Amino acid sequence: MDKKTIMLIFLCIAAVFLAGCMSQTAPPVAPVTTAAPLATVIAVPIDAQSCTTIADCVPAQCCHPASCVNKASKPVCTDIMCTMSCEGSLECGAGSCGCTNGRCSVIQAQPTTLSLVTKTSVTLTASPQRYSPMMSSTPGVGISVDANGFDAARSLFEWKATHGNFLFWAPVNYTVNEVGNPVTNHGEKLYWSFTKKPASTLEPVVITVTATDAATGRMMGSSNVVLVWDGDNAVMLKDTK
Repeated sequence: MDKKTIMLIFLCIAAVFLAGCMSQTAPPVAPVTTAAPLATVIAVPIDAQSCTTIADCVPAQCCHPASCVNKASKPVCTDIMCTMSCEGSLECGAGSCGCTNGRCSVIQAQPTTLSLVTKTSVTLTASPQRYSPMMSSTPGVGISVDANGFDAARSLFEWKATHGNFLFWAPVNYTVNEVGNPVTNHGEKLYWSFTKKPASTLEPVVITVTATDAATGRMMGSSNVVLVWDGDNAVMLKDTK
């Protein structure tokens, strides 16, 4: 083999070797990742006093509270010892938390005024001073009722007597009507009389009138008339109270 052929073969081998080296794939390059910038966090302030109703508001301090906040902002008050003194504006009845114009605030307690309870009573007026069924001027001992401090028309009056019966005698036709014992009316005037003497004339006849409110049943007053026996067929007015 001549020198040219050998040289040509050598050049071909070198070319092939060089081509193989040039065609090798470069190793992959790992991608470089860049961390995204952190979003800016803006702290939104909580409106600690916003409210819709009074139920939304609570004291802002655990001990001796002096202001109010909504429930979302209430303090944690576990394992806290407070003194027993009244110092805060919400203690010992000084005030309470309320919702005013959409804001939790202290509502000062209003001075309490004791409601005046109207004193009510019943007064009885009786006549004549002495009565007997033999008298023609009156059907009995007339008893009028005065309602003091209340409306008689809205009340019920119960009449009771330990002896005898009640009569109704109105100037419309002057007819005497026996209405019994006991009797309930609205305070109209009644008369008391008897047809026979009791077993013992030593015991007085006690007539009691009690008024109650028709709607509530509250007793509005009570009073009585006491009649003592004058012999076997007459009574005398002893006392009214």
